[in-house]
Amino acid sequence: MKRITFILNLKYTGSINEVETFIKDLSVPYTSECDEPGTNSFEWYLNKTVNRAVLLENFIDSDAAVLRVKNLMESPVNESFQNLFEVIELCVLGDANPSLLQILEGWGPVYLNYSEGFNKSL
Repeated sequence: MKRITFILNLKYTGSINEVETFIKDLSVPYTSECDEPGTNSFEWYLNKTVNRAVLLENFIDSDAAVLRVKNLMESPVNESFQNLFEVIELCVLGDANPSLLQILEGWGPVYLNYSEGFNKSL
C-alpha cells in the first residue's frame, strides 16, 4: 500500500484562543490552498482540558507527503506552529520511501509499515 498517514501528537503551549485562531485562520486555509493534489486530508483534533492536539494528515503516497513537508517548511505556518506546539510524537503510517525518510530524519518519527486490513472509503 502506497498511502501514507502522519499522526502528530502535540502539546500546545499557547492559549486555546491562540491555538484555535492559528488553526482556523492560518493553518487550515493556507494548507488547503497549497498545490498538493496528493494530500487527501488535513485534520486537527483538540483536547482543551489537557492542552493536547493531534494533526492527522493523509497522502496518496510518500512523494505527496514529501511535498507537504516541503511546503510546510517554506510557509508562514511553520514559525507560528513551532511557537505554539511541542511535538510529542510523529507517527508515520505506511511504507515510506527513502525521500520521505530523509526529509523527516530530524523529527525522529516512529514508522509503522502497513500490514493488513481494508478501508471501505478508498
